[in-house]
Amino acid sequence: MKFIRTPIASLGLAFALGLSFNLSQAQPATGQPAGRSWSGDPRVQSRSYVFTNTGETLPYAVFVSTKVAKDKPAPLVVALRGFGGNPGSFMWGPALTLAEEGGYIMVAPMGYTSGGNFGNPTTGMGAFGRRNGATTNAPASSLPGTNQPSRSPDGGADQTSAYSEQDVMNVLAIVRKEFNLDDHRIYLMGHSQGGAGALHLADKYSSIWAGVAGLSPGAPGYQLDANAKFKDVAILIMAGDKDGFIGSVHHLDERMKSLKLAHEYVELPGLDHGSIVMGGMTNVFQFFSQHTKP
Repeated sequence: MKFIRTPIASLGLAFALGLSFNLSQAQPATGQPAGRSWSGDPRVQSRSYVFTNTGETLPYAVFVSTKVAKDKPAPLVVALRGFGGNPGSFMWGPALTLAEEGGYIMVAPMGYTSGGNFGNPTTGMGAFGRRNGATTNAPASSLPGTNQPSRSPDGGADQTSAYSEQDVMNVLAIVRKEFNLDDHRIYLMGHSQGGAGALHLADKYSSIWAGVAGLSPGAPGYQLDANAKFKDVAILIMAGDKDGFIGSVHHLDERMKSLKLAHEYVELPGLDHGSIVMGGMTNVFQFFSQHTKP
């Protein structure tokens, strides 16, 4: 474990209310070009697919390193945005540089809405958010104090949470179908709400991931189950020492240690809740490069 601890301050953090889903319900269609771009970098492909549960068109983004070859299995990184983010949240700067250098494919789903919590069973703000590019004929419920927010079509926060998780797994299935992936090197990373979601998905689908990185994960919004195993999954928790929510991340680290869940904790000086995303990418990709699924 690595620790550097100093006073704190920073950006907002979101937690959400969650529910698991039955993956057998998901029958994702092949990805198609999206109607808008999720990144200013032309190397990032903006895609969409039809979410069959609701008939909505959901967006996602893909980056493919020039080192990827069809005849050689490539490593994959799935990136989960923080609350209010979108598929472009990780698709820039050091993340793209390191993915290119390492020969990675990187994919970023929306998580159904920009506030969907990736199925994480949390407490706090609830699973609401802007659709940010999803198109639907279903009417959106208007919530005070938000910008074009919406619930799931049936109005349930729990359903939105389940759809958020299913969107991630749908996009993973689409990418697996399209590319020649190395099943021993599939990784997951997320920031804030996405970091909490990454930990939830790491435990629930532990057979998939070789390594998972939570960047200032939404703790204590992430309610760590005493039965969590993270079997054969290498876990990295990161935060900046200027993060206003560093105390809850420390609590998560201590909770994982008390449950004897193997993980690495890294705290970087000078970074806050937002800057940890790109500021932590070197550590994340170095961590991924050191772990392969047995």
